[in-house]
Amino acid sequence: MEEVLLGFEQIRGSHTGANMAGMINDVLARYGIHDRILSFTTDSARNNRTLTEALHNAWSLLSVEWCQLENHIPCMAHVVQLNLGSLISSIKVKLRDGHMPSRCKAGYIEKVMRLHNGFHKTVEKVMCLRPHM
Repeated sequence: MEEVLLGFEQIRGSHTGANMAGMINDVLARYGIHDRILSFTTDSARNNRTLTEALHNAWSLLSVEWCQLENHIPCMAHVVQLNLGSLISSIKVKLRDGHMPSRCKAGYIEKVMRLHNGFHKTVEKVMCLRPHM
């Protein structure tokens, strides 16, 4: 296995999925490798979903078969972070001064449940979460 950095581009303009997809397409076009992308691993930000949809649409025009629903993989470290934040929040972990840690957000469980491809099922098993929570 070999790892190579193909591009380290500064995002110009807004961080929309379409804008980022355009930048990724430019880098891939530079190397002629549109048809060699297996998957994208990202956090669960909405712009990453629209990014993979935009790539799918652009590559379809080039007759490249790539399904964003199957090949957009949530980052396991990010999912674990969301779940741990949810766990800490639900058991009311407090710092010594009696306040809740500022990084714990109430919507973590909902974020995990909205992840695509049934990934939350794995998380449910790991964290013993249930959809009705």
